[in-house]
Amino acid sequence: MANSPFWTGRDTGYAGWRVLSWGKWPVAGPPPYLEGLGHYESVVAGLTASGALVDPATVFWDARPSHRLPTVEVRVSDVPASAAESVLLALLVRALVTVSLERVEAGDPGPRVTGELLRVAYWRAARDGLDGHGVDPHTGRAVPVAEIVEGLLEHVRPALVGSGDLETVMRGWRWLRAAGSGAARQRAALKARGSFEGVVDDLVERFRA
Repeated sequence: MANSPFWTGRDTGYAGWRVLSWGKWPVAGPPPYLEGLGHYESVVAGLTASGALVDPATVFWDARPSHRLPTVEVRVSDVPASAAESVLLALLVRALVTVSLERVEAGDPGPRVTGELLRVAYWRAARDGLDGHGVDPHTGRAVPVAEIVEGLLEHVRPALVGSGDLETVMRGWRWLRAAGSGAARQRAALKARGSFEGVVDDLVERFRA
């Protein structure tokens, strides 16, 4: 859901500049591999003692346990450009958490992806969005983003079938592939309308439609 190509009135060359700007916070970006809740709490306690955190609410990793509710908070993407994209993202995140929880309960510790590879994958995703290549976190290879998404959809398919959301997600993914990312649509609007005001007008018109 890359949707922030512009910054201070200029095209950054990235589809999702938010990822780069958000990374300036000391506890932001991809979380480290954590063995469990106790490990998470000990890491947060150490970060708090160091002064990097004010309290647990200021852990800005892109996935974290909520400090108030029994749930997982995921904030890896830009704000989606439409309600339909928000629904698509929410359904995918829920399915991913469902599958991951089932695997953890079955004793699967999950892949141990290095922090270096995760940061490269973040950078590539922020630069290319849906229109280029991403990094497969299992192999480290650069592959078309559509291929990575298709792999994700296959991974979470059992959860989507179980929740009755498979058709909604597949329909949303087909639309997104045809329409392009929010970043691509913003750039197209700027080219067509000639101003950032026109980009905002385009977003409003799409929302009302």
